[in-house]
Amino acid sequence: MAVTLYDLVPRGGGVGNDFLLGRFLEYVDSRQLRLYPAQEASILEIFEEKNLIVNTPTGSGKSLVASAAQFKALAQGQRSVYTCPIKALVNEKWMVSAASSARKRWPQYRRTLA
Repeated sequence: MAVTLYDLVPRGGGVGNDFLLGRFLEYVDSRQLRLYPAQEASILEIFEEKNLIVNTPTGSGKSLVASAAQFKALAQGQRSVYTCPIKALVNEKWMVSAASSARKRWPQYRRTLA
């Protein structure tokens, strides 16, 4: 069975950013993904507690960067908001999260499309 990001969330809390970065990179490896330079730089910034804006072309992996931020927030008991201007992409991301049972694990997670 495929590993989901939720499967890699440490139980019990109290873990540092280096550990979480390692867990996220485990996920990337398990999906046989290769990070683009902009993704790698952005993900490192996230786990170094820096704010960033990712401005790269379509198809360059911004959603994976957003997943890293959401994973970190979830693991540290924080909130995370993912916004996307394209309805089709929002629907695709929703279906991916539904497939990984995110809605069952977090019933407060709601789908809202404009």
